[in-house]
Amino acid sequence: MARNKYPEETVQKILAVSYRLFLEKGYTNTKLAEILKAADVSASSFQNIFRSKDGVLTEFVGIMFGMARELTAGAPSPAHVCAVETAL
Repeated sequence: MARNKYPEETVQKILAVSYRLFLEKGYTNTKLAEILKAADVSASSFQNIFRSKDGVLTEFVGIMFGMARELTAGAPSPAHVCAVETAL
């Protein structure tokens, strides 16, 4: 079995394609097959990274909350952190 020589590039490609398709078609209307075709990745590569379409959504949520934590690193109270996270 051939291994992916550039796994981080594959992750970024899947995330970029998924983001575009989710915005264009909505999460529910975007099919996994469309993501695979547009990102030019195999189903097995995708499943090794994200397991499912829900895994991509979970990754996006993690990225957003990570950004919120960075933005609120010096926040004067937990309420400020909560406000930024809620605004996302």
